[in-house]
Order: sequence, then C-alpha cells, then structure tokens
Amino acid sequence: MALSLAQTARQKLADNPSVADTLAWAYYKKGAFNLAIDLLEEATKKSPTDPSIHYHLGLAYQKTDEKAKAKAQLERALQLNPTFDHASDAKTALAELKEA
Repeated sequence: MALSLAQTARQKLADNPSVADTLAWAYYKKGAFNLAIDLLEEATKKSPTDPSIHYHLGLAYQKTDEKAKAKAQLERALQLNPTFDHASDAKTALAELKEA
C-alpha cells in the first residue's frame, strides 16, 4: 500500500526530493535496493543538506555491498546533523561497516 501511494505521489511531484526519498524507502523495504539507490542519489542532489536522505542512501549502499559509498553517506548524514532522528542508527551502521 505504501509503495503504491509513494509511486502516485512521485508521479505528481516528480521534482520533490522528499517524495523521492519516501518512494526510495518503500523500495528499500521491499528489497529493491538498486531502485532505491537511483532515487536517493537524485534526492541528495536536490536536497544535499538533508541528513535523512544521506542516511537512507548509506543503508541502501550497505545492502548492495558498496561499503565505501555507504560509509561516505552515513558519515555525511552525521556531519550534516549529528543529532538527526536516526543518528544513533547511522552510528551503528558505520560501526558494522568498520567491522566487516
């Protein structure tokens, strides 16, 4: 259901980075990581200071085993706002990447 709603929103608001992030996160949750990455890369270009989008992109890169890109995005999210909503999760993901 969420995926369908996000796809509809994307059709109507194609240039909105928050909508791209929402759709990407729905793809992420469905395991379509490459589709999520495409949307999140676009969203980070349109909204480069949003730590949540960088965080989501970092997680998607992590799922596709692109560790260097994942680390860079997670670090960027924390650099932008060390106390954003998912900062502790970003730190945990970074620690996992360093252990791998």
